[in-house]
Amino acid sequence: MAETLYRLMLYGFLMVLFAGTYAILYAMGRFSRLPFLVKTSYAFAVLQFLAGLGMAFSNYLDALWRGIILFSVFAYLFIPPIMWKIVVAMHERYED
Repeated sequence: MAETLYRLMLYGFLMVLFAGTYAILYAMGRFSRLPFLVKTSYAFAVLQFLAGLGMAFSNYLDALWRGIILFSVFAYLFIPPIMWKIVVAMHERYED
């Protein structure tokens, strides 16, 4: 049981770490107009996805938590690009 909890905590930590790195690299790449950073950010998106799947397929969690984690994993793949478009549109609207 302790090993299962350790794995869940590790996958959770890695999911958050990779998701944050994905968002930061994506934003920096778009802001700096460096396609290499944007492409590198996608690698962290894949790592975040895999870490989330590691959590979701744990036998320790019930169906509700698996569903929440799977939803989060899929949703977060799209959040940085969507938020980038929203921020750019907002700045264009209020630009003098």
